[in-house]
Amino acid sequence: MRATVLRGHLRRWGRRVAVLDVLLTLSVIGVACAGGVADDPARSLPTDDVIPGWARQEAPRVFTRDDLYELVDGQAEAFFAYGLTHAALARYAGPQGTGLRIELFRLASPADAYGLFSTSLSGEPVALGAGGDADPGRRLAFWQERYYARLQTTRPVADEILLGFGRALAAALPVGDELPELVTRLPADGLHPRSARFFRQEISIQPWLWLGGTNLLGLSQETQGVLADYTLGGGTARLLWVRYPNAAAAEKAFRALQGSTIPHRVMAQMKEKELVAVFGEVGVEEAKELVNKVLR
Repeated sequence: MRATVLRGHLRRWGRRVAVLDVLLTLSVIGVACAGGVADDPARSLPTDDVIPGWARQEAPRVFTRDDLYELVDGQAEAFFAYGLTHAALARYAGPQGTGLRIELFRLASPADAYGLFSTSLSGEPVALGAGGDADPGRRLAFWQERYYARLQTTRPVADEILLGFGRALAAALPVGDELPELVTRLPADGLHPRSARFFRQEISIQPWLWLGGTNLLGLSQETQGVLADYTLGGGTARLLWVRYPNAAAAEKAFRALQGSTIPHRVMAQMKEKELVAVFGEVGVEEAKELVNKVLR
């Protein structure tokens, strides 16, 4: 009797172990799909057959936070500010020795990908991915979902060559073009085109607004901010809008800004978790009207 009961327990335990093995296997597969594959941006880089006459030179190289400096010497912090996880590089050779370099960066979120793109604009708008920027024939950049890509040639090429590579890359990436909420809520009146720069840390906006380099406003990966240019009453204003994790952090930043000597500050105001400030050579009344629109 005891032996029969024991054999029954063992059979039931064996079935449980088998079920656990299956669940464990599925879990490992899920992690690989969600992490390992997704974290390898090199898989999305174009192959040799994209543009006739162009060939990839060697296997793409993947970078992490530990060795990103080898890819973007002196600029790594600008990428870390947007939660970079991985990057990839591929080189291509075309006719007459022309070279092409494609870099693909995987950021923490679509908002971060847009943010990096928005702080890197230097050319003309181009319809590619969720938004593109180009120096025709030489450079192309775009963002899509949580990815930021940039393509650079060693000498001028036909626009269609760069766009062909760019379209192939965009087609291989996840689809996504959702803008950060703060960007979508910016008042439209007087807003300068392509001036909305999404950020989380001070380093991302230093070229446009110098806040002292000491993190005066307590910015971090937990904050969301947008810096945008406006025409107000014949002058140009720079709007700073930051959303903090809580009201205490917003109030601390507000008091720090009020007590600072940051030049060209017209006014600042806070409401709940949000801090809004206006800088520039504009009147207080115009600045106040813009701030009120934002906080409404």
